[in-house]
Amino acid sequence: MNGNIKTSADTQIQIALGSLLETVVDKYEFVSDTISTSLRKIAKQHPNDVLKACSTFGRLKDVDLDHLGVVLLIMEDVCREHIVSIDGDTIMILIELCLDLMTDNVNHEPKVQMPASGVLVALGTKHCIQVVDGLMGKLSAGVVPHYTVPHTLGSLASANAFGVVPYIKNILGILLPLLAGLKQDVVKQSFAYVLGKFCEAILEYTTNPEQAPDPTISIVDFQTEMSMAYDVLFSIWLHAREVKLVETVLYALGAMFSILSEEKVRQHTSKCIQVLLAQYRKHKEAQAITKCLGSVIFISSRHDGTLLEPQVGVILQALSDLVCIAPDYAQPELLRTHSEVLRCYECLCTHYTDHTLDHILAQMKNNAEKDRIRGLVVLTHLTNTANGTIKNRLKNVLTALENMLNETNMRVKKTIMKAIVAIAYKGLLNNAEVSAEKFLKFIVSLCCKQHIYSPTDQQEITETKQVADNTLYMLSTSVKELECVLWDLLLKCLLAAEYSDACVVLLRCLTHLASRKVSGGQSSDAAFVRCLALLARPLDNFRGNFIINFLRNVKLLDSEPFNVIWESRLPHLLKYLEQNYDSFNVKEWEDLLFDFLTTLLEAANDIKFEESLVTCIKDQLPLYVNRPAELDGGLRNAEKSLVLKCLAIICCQLKSKEVIEQVLNVILQSVKPNDMNELQACAEAIGICSRSHLQIVFDKLYAIRKDILLKKSSKFFSFGFMKDQKGDAEIERVRYVILASYAEICNEAPADALLRVVQTEILDFVLHELHNCKEFTIRRVCLRAVGCVADALHPNRNKLHIQIQDRDKVLQLVSAQLQLHNGPEYIELFPVVIPVLTSLVRLPNVLESQNRLKLLKLCFDNVFNASAIYCKLGNSTHGDVKLAPHVFTSFSKVNLLVQELLVQSISPATLDEVFMLLEQWLGRKKLEQRLPALEALRTALQTYLDNMKFAYEGPSTFGQTGIILARVVPRCTDPNKNTRKVAVECVCLMLCISGRYEGHMRDNDKVLSNSLLHVQEQIDTEDPKLLFNLITELATIIGNNIPKYQLGHFVDTLLEGLLDVEASSSNGSSVVLNTVIKLKGADIQPFVGELLEKLLSTLDKITCSRTRSTALATVLSFANHHIKAVVGIILQQPLPYEQSTCSCWAILSTDNALTVEILYQLKKILKSCVFYEEQKNADKLRIATLKPLQAICALHELFKSKEIHELCKQQFSELFSLMFIALASYVDTAAPVYSSAEKKASAVPNRSAYKMTPFKICVDAFKLFLQNAESKRAAANLINCSDSLNSFMTLVPELTESVCSDYPQSLAYLVSCLGPYLRSDTDAQRTAVVAFFAFLLKHRLNNQAVLIENVLEMLLEVHNDPCCDVRKFSLRGLGHAAEFLNPDLTQMHSTEILNALMQGLDYSNTSESEVALESMLSFSKLIQVVSRNQLGQCHVTAAVRIKPLLQNEQALVREASILLFGDLASSLGPDDAFKEQIFGNIVAFLLHLSDIDDNVIKACKKTLRKLGPFLDCPKVNSMIQEHLLDDANLHFPQFCTDLIKAMSEALQEYFPQFIMTSLSFFKSSWVNIRANGALISGLLYAQTLPEFRSSVSLDALSYRLLQLLKDGEPEVRSRAAESLAYVFTT
Repeated sequence: MNGNIKTSADTQIQIALGSLLETVVDKYEFVSDTISTSLRKIAKQHPNDVLKACSTFGRLKDVDLDHLGVVLLIMEDVCREHIVSIDGDTIMILIELCLDLMTDNVNHEPKVQMPASGVLVALGTKHCIQVVDGLMGKLSAGVVPHYTVPHTLGSLASANAFGVVPYIKNILGILLPLLAGLKQDVVKQSFAYVLGKFCEAILEYTTNPEQAPDPTISIVDFQTEMSMAYDVLFSIWLHAREVKLVETVLYALGAMFSILSEEKVRQHTSKCIQVLLAQYRKHKEAQAITKCLGSVIFISSRHDGTLLEPQVGVILQALSDLVCIAPDYAQPELLRTHSEVLRCYECLCTHYTDHTLDHILAQMKNNAEKDRIRGLVVLTHLTNTANGTIKNRLKNVLTALENMLNETNMRVKKTIMKAIVAIAYKGLLNNAEVSAEKFLKFIVSLCCKQHIYSPTDQQEITETKQVADNTLYMLSTSVKELECVLWDLLLKCLLAAEYSDACVVLLRCLTHLASRKVSGGQSSDAAFVRCLALLARPLDNFRGNFIINFLRNVKLLDSEPFNVIWESRLPHLLKYLEQNYDSFNVKEWEDLLFDFLTTLLEAANDIKFEESLVTCIKDQLPLYVNRPAELDGGLRNAEKSLVLKCLAIICCQLKSKEVIEQVLNVILQSVKPNDMNELQACAEAIGICSRSHLQIVFDKLYAIRKDILLKKSSKFFSFGFMKDQKGDAEIERVRYVILASYAEICNEAPADALLRVVQTEILDFVLHELHNCKEFTIRRVCLRAVGCVADALHPNRNKLHIQIQDRDKVLQLVSAQLQLHNGPEYIELFPVVIPVLTSLVRLPNVLESQNRLKLLKLCFDNVFNASAIYCKLGNSTHGDVKLAPHVFTSFSKVNLLVQELLVQSISPATLDEVFMLLEQWLGRKKLEQRLPALEALRTALQTYLDNMKFAYEGPSTFGQTGIILARVVPRCTDPNKNTRKVAVECVCLMLCISGRYEGHMRDNDKVLSNSLLHVQEQIDTEDPKLLFNLITELATIIGNNIPKYQLGHFVDTLLEGLLDVEASSSNGSSVVLNTVIKLKGADIQPFVGELLEKLLSTLDKITCSRTRSTALATVLSFANHHIKAVVGIILQQPLPYEQSTCSCWAILSTDNALTVEILYQLKKILKSCVFYEEQKNADKLRIATLKPLQAICALHELFKSKEIHELCKQQFSELFSLMFIALASYVDTAAPVYSSAEKKASAVPNRSAYKMTPFKICVDAFKLFLQNAESKRAAANLINCSDSLNSFMTLVPELTESVCSDYPQSLAYLVSCLGPYLRSDTDAQRTAVVAFFAFLLKHRLNNQAVLIENVLEMLLEVHNDPCCDVRKFSLRGLGHAAEFLNPDLTQMHSTEILNALMQGLDYSNTSESEVALESMLSFSKLIQVVSRNQLGQCHVTAAVRIKPLLQNEQALVREASILLFGDLASSLGPDDAFKEQIFGNIVAFLLHLSDIDDNVIKACKKTLRKLGPFLDCPKVNSMIQEHLLDDANLHFPQFCTDLIKAMSEALQEYFPQFIMTSLSFFKSSWVNIRANGALISGLLYAQTLPEFRSSVSLDALSYRLLQLLKDGEPEVRSRAAESLAYVFTT
């Protein structure tokens, strides 16, 4: 019997191994890995069986080569890991198999042959003799062996050198004679491979004699054979075409060269070098060649240093081509080759220094860019690694580098810089024969901007510049030997134009060197002047800090006053930069510099010093030319501008007329013609000169006008930029300079001397130029000049009372320049023209009305339209970047003009003129037009109020008060807070003006101002509530102060404000309107009908909701005594309600008494009418009836009001029941299109009602009702309710809970209201009421015993209802009764409840699964409260009925059935019948621990914890209680492994049953269950004792698992393979 079992087991393991081997190659990698792992696991216990099965599989025919290769790899792993356990027979079988697989196929099949070779190598680590003997058996004298045989011998020599070396001589005796006759490349490659590996093994063997079995073996023993092999490989095979063969041969030759005798090395070195160099031309992959070459160089140099001397040049030339110019780390092969090449260079440089360096220097002189870079790379490497050899030829190296300093290629430059740095850091740059300055200047040149030829160059140039900057600073701070050289060089470069781009890094280095007190021979005056120019932009790269710190370490004069100023002012400048970095002001900074320079010159009082500075400035001016401003961001222009102004300041200190004229010539001749900024700087410098030398400046400018503008030849003066003295473009630039200079002279020159000649010397010339100019720039500078002249003639400055001639003509000429339609560039003239007009208006003689209107209209139209086009207010952006600033500046200029015109003519007519021109702009859509217009109006009103006077013949009333106020009021709530503030000021000013005309004194202004003070201070708030209060307060003040006769005009005009373009403005208008009507209603009685009609017609046009609500409040005020009429109109509105209709309902809800009456009528409709009509067609579409829907819509609008909440509380039960039933009735109900009464009508009022969704409307109304009833939680639960029965039913529990907690006193009346609906014909209504009652029991109906019993009885009556939903909620209610009610009450009705639940467990079809689910859930609850006697014998019956439900498709059903099983067990004591059910289902519970649903997993954990004590195994129970925690993550395979191991100690008799049960899950529809069923079956079998295994059919188990290996799911196949490993490793 035992023998039969053993035979059967052996057979099954062979079958299983065969199946695993057949399926080891799967399309899913993890499945293949699992099968391979299983085979390896089986091999731990049955290595020989596995290897034999693999051997048998390997003998099969028609096996896929890839598949066979995987099997061989498994064999190799098994052999490596279990080599000790493999018996001799198996070893011989494997050797024979592998030799056959390697050699049977003469073709090259590496997929199989190489793994077979690997198996032999693995066996050879311990059984080298057998393997070598087997391989030797495949070797015959004179017969070419299979290529795998030598390859395997080579691999074996590498793996076990001490075992193979003793055989090498014999093997070579067989192989060497065959070398010459080999034809196939693959065979040659294998021979070369084995020879190379043999050489490496010999070296390893001989270098470790203490480990060698035969220490007498030495390299000399193999030199003859290797010499023979070398000759064949070198002379024949090395010249093959096959690349891989050549590479193998090269590696072999490199290894063999170490074995050759010294004589052989001497004989073959030269030839070997030649052949290797020739290989570079044949093969692209150079690593193998270079490595072999390196070996040859090293060995030959070690034997005799003269061997390579004749060929050093050729070697160097070949190696240079392999140097990487730019290492690419994505290509490691190239990097390895590069490293080998540099290693060769090191070796050659050590033994052949002159040859190597001569070659490198020659490369550096080569015309080819790549050759130069290669030479520099090698030189840098040798400098870093072999600098001792470099020192001997340092002069030659530095000379070669010096000759390369004029290199133009950027990559070569970068490499040169690296070489210079390497030499400098080795201390080799301070050479007396070669100047270090040249090399350092080369690095400085790389710090400058380079010419860009392509976008790719940009990145390289940027990187090179950054590297050069860091390199120069690094040399300045870390190489002390170069400090003096660097100081002189860097200072010289600072003053050179070609190094201007590098000034920042130069200053950075100079600052460090200056701090170390490095002295040099450069002029400090020149450096000071250069630094002044660079301080024009001190924040660029923080260069201002470097400049000032540098200057603090430089001394200009020995004068003590000078040094005091020098040492005190420079820290002050530095402090300003540090404190004002984020708020830097160029004007303030220039003033500080000019003050510093002026004070410095006054303290020095040295003519020679002043002239020296002038000379330095003149010499340095060329630094700031020949560079377009766009290339450096205007940096050089700023520097030049500052230098010219500094020159002018120095000029003011000069006394010599000749020198002064020279300075003026320098200033005028140094400007560029196309740079307007530079021309302006020149003019400003001329203006500064006029402070002390006005007449000299006038003479110079007059001479230029005469000689150049009149196109007369001049022998005395010419501009430096004028190639042609008569060229038009050049002349226009001269004209600009003269005009700008005149403008600056008017600002700078002394007044007394200027005004005597300003008309003749300046104004006449400027007006002539303005009249005739064609260029825009000339026009602008002419206008500036006219303005400067007018300012100079202002009475405040004009002590001589000199008047301008023909002011009106000048005014007309200037105003003609203010034209928007002339083009965008003319916008730039607005801020120039308007101040000029204002300055001209200020001059004597007041303008007439017609001219005033014309001038103002011209300004308003152009400026405000330009603002709308080019500006953006109230935004992070301000519009057109170029033009918007000019327009913004024009606003204030226009206001000054308005103020000046009003002051000249104070009268209502003038103010009315201004308002008439501004009125159209106050209500514009664009803020950019409203705000400047309002500011202009404020300026006009303020000016009028400040300057108004009453005369006998003047007007006594002001008729525009109402209209002006009505136009300004909308702006008091403008979205822009600045506009609001300005508008309130306008209201105050207007009321003050009106009060003056009403007879109030000036004190009334203070009263009005004080009353509006709070509004003015808070009107810019963003708080809507505060803004409303402020506007109300403002409206009250207006109503109390506006004249009675102006009130009608005010209201009528203000109604137009309800349609203001801005919503906030229209809202503010409505607030003011409502407030004023409340205050002054009696005064506008005659206009009520007309105003109300206008208001109602305006209401539908209002787009702002807040405006509409306030307007509706105004309607309510008007219709306060006619509320019934208003309600009648609303009731006639069609569905769905328009917004205005809804707003009217909201207004009606504010009246409590009326609301009570409305609710009574609506409830009556809902109780008496049917909610829907069901169509008789096949779809049985349900259509909502009109009247109930109208009532629901009305309730929806009424419930929106918060003032109705008390009524909702008082009538809660009735309203709640009606809304609840309505909501249930409207599920899946369509809206009515029209009513039956409307079918005959030609116009259908409710045509749009089809768009409505009755359910949604009812939900919204219900939610609003609950919110008003202060049941907020119930209202919140309605938010996600959708138009479906399931969604509605999910809502019922929350509603019930909220009602019980919020309205316990209303439950009895609520039940009585809902009870009649249990007899309804509508399923939805019955289901809703049963569900509501079920959840009422959950909350115990607030312990109202009689009410509880009534509800329970009603639920028991309907448990046989034909509707499944009704039965389901009835059973749920019974469960709630068992869970939450008094146990006595439950036990009283336990029989009826138990019968109902058992009846619910009868699962007949899928539609009743939910009924069964509720029955199980309720059953679990009932078990907790009734005694075992009351349950009777239903435990086993229930367990039998729920067993099919354990595998139900629905997760909730599975969860409930599993939990009920646990509850049944926990309610029992010891019971053998039920214990059978436990053991019959324990495997199912374990498997469902891997269920796809998390809740099912938790249910299994809970049930297993309850079943644990019934297993009569404390260890198992302990594991279950410890590991099966609800929220813990369970590693299922490990847990099952440990649990089954524990179960095996006490439950062995049940294991056969468990195994057969697990087999039943092999056909489960769930992948996890199927896979883990396989796993558990294997684990169970592995732990089953031999005496119980007889009850298990191994054939059946193995067969079923093998079937799963073919399953369509990869996880199942993986688990089946894993399980087979468990089955056969016991």
